[in-house]
Amino acid sequence: MHNKKISIIVSMVLGILLLAGCTSSFQADVESYMASMDDVHALDSEYDEKMSQLEIGDLPETLSPRNEEIDMERLASLIETLDEEIMPIVTQMEEAVAGIEVSNEELAEIHESYLESLELKGTFVQQLSDYTETYYMSVRSNESLIQLSQTFMENQEERDAVIDSISDEDETEDVDAIVTQINENSTALEEEAEMLQQDESRAEKMEHIDEVMIPLINEHIQSLNEMNLETDKGVRVRSLTLEMYYGFEKYYEERKNTMQYNEQLQELQLQNILPLRETYQQLDQEYYDQLKEIESELS
Repeated sequence: MHNKKISIIVSMVLGILLLAGCTSSFQADVESYMASMDDVHALDSEYDEKMSQLEIGDLPETLSPRNEEIDMERLASLIETLDEEIMPIVTQMEEAVAGIEVSNEELAEIHESYLESLELKGTFVQQLSDYTETYYMSVRSNESLIQLSQTFMENQEERDAVIDSISDEDETEDVDAIVTQINENSTALEEEAEMLQQDESRAEKMEHIDEVMIPLINEHIQSLNEMNLETDKGVRVRSLTLEMYYGFEKYYEERKNTMQYNEQLQELQLQNILPLRETYQQLDQEYYDQLKEIESELS
């Protein structure tokens, strides 16, 4: 009986020592992990602070095509902040965690949730930047189309005024020859432009601009340059028409850009980007809560 009591006491003591050893080992693992993540956590706080200053809550309304008062300066500032200030922080965090190894199973599971959050942060910042920049470029492209159309109309009015002012037979002969060539060119260009109003895909329309319309406009430019003109007014009419053709070329290049931006915006749906922030914030909350709970139990 006496020996049995001694055996029980020895077992209890060994159990206590073993438990103390495990606790001590786990505490060392926690302290090592926290030390290795110290710089990452500091960067994480910096990231959160900069993100909180962006005021992106009203972006869906601000970026809506229905909103005619688009704050382009604000969009440009947002793009700059995302690309030059916030994304570099994410990159630093990614580089820092890449060298951290976690051997403890419980800590490894917690750490995995942080890695998931970090990946979402990178995705969120990149997609938000891509969306904002694409929308910004789309607006600028549409503005360019409007400006090119305005310039075309101004050149056309000036050309018509020169045509109306012709006063002799030589000027009439030059201008008639130019107008004939312009009419032929316009008919050919209008026929090809009809394709852009049809149901073909954006890719097909962009290819049509590159492979058919731009070469056709260049042919029209060449046809005018090859004309032998004898009068100043004939030369002026040709010059104004060439400016219109060069404007056509820029216009259709910009049309192609607009198609590309619109396609990218459809892929970068803002309503799918913004929820990423809520998701990684929830993961962060769970991550830091678990660390606090562990530290509380060990203290």
